[in-house]
Amino acid sequence: MITATNVRTWELDRTPDLVDLVSAARDAGHEVMLFERPMPDAVSVAAIGKSFDMVAGLGGVAVEDSGGRVVDFESGDDRILASSRLWRRIASPDTVAIGGFAYRPDREPAGPWSGFPALLFRIPELAIMRRRGRTFGFAATEDAASLMDLAAAPVSPARARPARHLDLTSIRNPLAWTAAVQTASARLRAGEAEKVVLAREVLARGDGVVSAGMVVRGLRAAYPSCFTYLIAGADGTAFAGASPELLIRRSGRHAFSQPMAGSVARGATDVDDERLAAELTRSAKDVDEHRVAARFVVEALRPFASSVAARDAEVVRFTNIQHLATSVDVDLREPAAEVLTLASSLHPTPAVGGWPRDAADRLIDELEGMERGWYAGAVGWIDGHGDGELAVALRCGLLWEDGARLYAGVGVMPDSDPARELEETELKFKALLTALV
Repeated sequence: MITATNVRTWELDRTPDLVDLVSAARDAGHEVMLFERPMPDAVSVAAIGKSFDMVAGLGGVAVEDSGGRVVDFESGDDRILASSRLWRRIASPDTVAIGGFAYRPDREPAGPWSGFPALLFRIPELAIMRRRGRTFGFAATEDAASLMDLAAAPVSPARARPARHLDLTSIRNPLAWTAAVQTASARLRAGEAEKVVLAREVLARGDGVVSAGMVVRGLRAAYPSCFTYLIAGADGTAFAGASPELLIRRSGRHAFSQPMAGSVARGATDVDDERLAAELTRSAKDVDEHRVAARFVVEALRPFASSVAARDAEVVRFTNIQHLATSVDVDLREPAAEVLTLASSLHPTPAVGGWPRDAADRLIDELEGMERGWYAGAVGWIDGHGDGELAVALRCGLLWEDGARLYAGVGVMPDSDPARELEETELKFKALLTALV
């Protein structure tokens, strides 16, 4: 058993740019993570270095020290739930961890995702948290505060020419993918499942360096109301994205979730926006798809709650897309479930997997034809009080020095139009493509 009892906390007299901080730290050879939402009442966290990792292991979740030595372990087939039990045991009130988990946390990611375990939450050497206009430092080692000097250092010049052009290749032929959507719809009509989410993968190769820091900076500027994130992989890759969707937020006895399903493009004018939004709310396919996701979230959270209130579905707008969203407010019954326990009950929601869950996952394994890795998993932060915030890992890419694998998915229903679903993935790919160069 370990307890992070020596965490030193203090309030900073300045507010460093968290993207600059993690970019400088990564260039200096440190392991980094970032979860940021530049909204007035939001929490953002940057993590540098490694003090302890809570990481997926054989048959459960392990705690590893900075040298990779296992110092604690919690067994369990449900690794998210096992990590919740383990976190209660190791975390002190001032402990902060950042990380996330794969779409399938029960199995290790393969192929291009070999640098990412199925679940990873890191207690860093240094965490910088921005909360409601105030910025705090959390140092888990005596010399961790010195890492703050990275934020004050001048930005180093690019080591190589940045990419100016991208060559895009669909990993799977779009015609083959639309045929898979058509097959899925037919099998849904036959009663195999109610809904399934199928994703696509696009390979983007640049004519120069694709900087993870520049990508996140571009995403933050282009999608200011989204959750932006960067998780460095053990193999030199980085997972980055700008997600519109909150899986779960927990603050004391209150929890909040906002499932999104059903999408349409933004219009060129406000009038166009309203027209497209009205079409979305009248679309039987999109309304049914959203209803499945919202109903699931409400019922999944009900066992932990003294009350659950779901508002009517509304259209929420982002830079290039509009979604149907339902806001779900929860008053937690005592003892209040921690954020990872709540996440275990929710993940994966029908918004990213389908329903029923087991039937949808069988269809995904059979028809999707790719390794999801952390795409459609979750990223965020947790603290020693059981609070935290996890976003669904969407609008994302796995980056390396001169390229990226980009991911986008759609909810397939019995009456889905494969051509329209293909168009929706193209719209979602734009969220990251505009930030790559």
